[in-house]
Amino acid sequence: MNPLIITSNTKVSGKLTRTLLASAISTLLCTPAAFAQDAEAEKKSGTNAMLEQITVTSRKTEENLQEAPLSVTAFSGAGLEARGIENIVEVGSVTPNLTYQNNPGAGASSSVATVYIRGVGQRDFLGTIDNGVGFYIDDVYIARTVGANVDLLDIDRIEVLRGPQGTLFGRNNIGGALAIHTKKPNADTEAFVDVTLGTDSLQKFKFGGNVALTDHLFANIALSDTSQDGYVKRPAGGDLGDDNSTAARASLYWEPSDDLNIQLSGDYSTEEENGPAFTLNYIDLFLADGFPGFYNNVTAAADCAYPGGLTSTNPVCYNNQWLSDDTNYGTAPTFSNTDTWGLNMRVNWQINDSLSFKSVTAFRSLDAEFARDADASPHTVVTFYDDFETEQFSQEFQLQGTSFNDKLEWIAGLYYFDEDGYNFNRLNFAIAQFDSDNDFTTTSQAVYLQGTYHLTEQLDLTLGLRYTDEEKTFDPVQTVGPNNIGIPIGAPILPLGLNERDTQETTPMANLAYYANDDLMLYATYSEGFRSGGYVQRIFPPLAVVPEFEPEYVKAYEAGFKYNSGDLVLNGAGFFMDYTDIQVRTQNPGFVGFFEANVGNAEISGFELETKWAFAEQWFFEGGLGYTNAEYTSIDVEPPLVAVITTESEFDHVPEWSVTASLARDFYFDGGSMLTARVSGDYHTSYFNNPENTPQTKTPEIAIYNAALIWKSADDTYGVDFGIKNLTDEVYISSGYYNPTIGTSELILDRGRQWYASFRYTYY
Repeated sequence: MNPLIITSNTKVSGKLTRTLLASAISTLLCTPAAFAQDAEAEKKSGTNAMLEQITVTSRKTEENLQEAPLSVTAFSGAGLEARGIENIVEVGSVTPNLTYQNNPGAGASSSVATVYIRGVGQRDFLGTIDNGVGFYIDDVYIARTVGANVDLLDIDRIEVLRGPQGTLFGRNNIGGALAIHTKKPNADTEAFVDVTLGTDSLQKFKFGGNVALTDHLFANIALSDTSQDGYVKRPAGGDLGDDNSTAARASLYWEPSDDLNIQLSGDYSTEEENGPAFTLNYIDLFLADGFPGFYNNVTAAADCAYPGGLTSTNPVCYNNQWLSDDTNYGTAPTFSNTDTWGLNMRVNWQINDSLSFKSVTAFRSLDAEFARDADASPHTVVTFYDDFETEQFSQEFQLQGTSFNDKLEWIAGLYYFDEDGYNFNRLNFAIAQFDSDNDFTTTSQAVYLQGTYHLTEQLDLTLGLRYTDEEKTFDPVQTVGPNNIGIPIGAPILPLGLNERDTQETTPMANLAYYANDDLMLYATYSEGFRSGGYVQRIFPPLAVVPEFEPEYVKAYEAGFKYNSGDLVLNGAGFFMDYTDIQVRTQNPGFVGFFEANVGNAEISGFELETKWAFAEQWFFEGGLGYTNAEYTSIDVEPPLVAVITTESEFDHVPEWSVTASLARDFYFDGGSMLTARVSGDYHTSYFNNPENTPQTKTPEIAIYNAALIWKSADDTYGVDFGIKNLTDEVYISSGYYNPTIGTSELILDRGRQWYASFRYTYY
């Protein structure tokens, strides 16, 4: 059977999977006489793309990845293509100690990022709670996780920075930062078309091009359109877990002189989908004051009242008859629509040989509307609706220079960020409907300074400091709607009026780097970071004041090494973090909803090891190992709040061990074309998806295997990729949501085995 002509809605059979895997392995292990190496083809090698040296800007200046004294993983655009990575979520599978989920939590957006680095992250999309890991596109901070699960379009490189980035990146980078850098227009004329077909009617179309408009003005453009059927059936219409998205990006690069360049970029993306692939896997029918019990005993009355209603098959009742692994029986509106766009202007001016200036000006807009039937039944037990809108403006100025005969390299900056947001949230429960109409703003101003002094030719000392002044406001209009508990419609839940909070923080950093020789560098770092405080948004019954919480803090100690002999790259780092005033949701007895609060302290320790090894001609091995030991050391919550965690609780979204490995080989044919065969695996230990460690939503220990064949013509004009992801068809919990005040838990299971075939044409 020719795998390239499998119908687009047919899953690859287990027999075919085993055949293809055996074929890929045999291809890796043999060297047919017909294959002949071509020097020019070797330069385009898929393994060379994965081994290539990458220039990063993790310290706001260009330097080789192996010379940057911090724990950072980076992938070039060509390297991502060689690894078969097309969505930012997949970066988590090849990066130690990084968990990157598409996890909507209580909401219904299909594009909510839940990102954790070294045990620190954030699990809710609300505008009143900030991220624990910073997300950046072309040096622009993206404030909200809605819309952050982006396709990797027109990518130059991705950098994953581990540990607090409180000096150069600033606020809410307490766990680390993930930075995407897109391609800069250049003088080359080039265009490409890429078409992909695959599992569940996957169809993806990509187009991009670059052109010189004049001798000093260049432009590029890229767009993609993706569709794929959902994989969770919904009899009411619209299978869940589908993909229907379009993205576009365009840039102009003007270089009026050798000392000055200006780049203007714009991007737009839209998604109109049925919503995330939630299925119902647990109902706590005995939960005191829970909504399932209220519905069965009060709303549905005698037909479903306990004890007979527990096992009744009467479709009027809400019980275990609605549980399913592959079907959602909800009938309330379920959809996920997201539109984002942004403009970015970057100015670089080389003032003289020892001084340069940079400006980054950006505006971004997010408009999302999403809803779901969270009880997964035809009844009104739990449904959610959100209208979520934000606009953000940011401006950053940087001065970089050298002093004292180039012994000191320094950077100074000013940063300004302003966000205006709106979130209308409707919660329709068995007991009542609650409408929450909220406006929120954030204004952040910062000044920072960092310098590296070359103590000797081999020893560098870097010191940095950032001062941040941040103001937040929260203006809630929350009321009770139609209900079954006798509360007047329109009764307020939170007091009307503007709530304001102001925070000032200073975050230092110190780093010592020793360049032992051309191959080996050793370093040690101390750094601090913080995540802003905020407000509690979803609660009931009414309160006289708006609950709020304070910032949380991390002090981090790290030591590491980087080794590069040309054919072998080996990087490692060990870390210890003192994590205080941790923001974790708590419960207030008698209240619906969670109260975010500062619950206590923790210690996090661990390490990362990464290697790239061209161990033989045309062979390439890549591996990563991550270990994270996160432990709560004290829990202190002021009454009436009650902690949902103890010192024995495990951190959520944090596997103790993560391992990634791949083996690839290039084959060169007569005439110069090239085939790259690659097999890879991704393993992690189990982890919980919420702080209270609910077993029903726990992601299991799992190993996922992938295989791919990538062919390129001698001149790189034509390319064909064929691959299978999740070879062994593991259907596992990729994320989950449980609310103990509601009494239900839901899962998003992995789609399972997927195949894809891509065809690419490039014009030079």
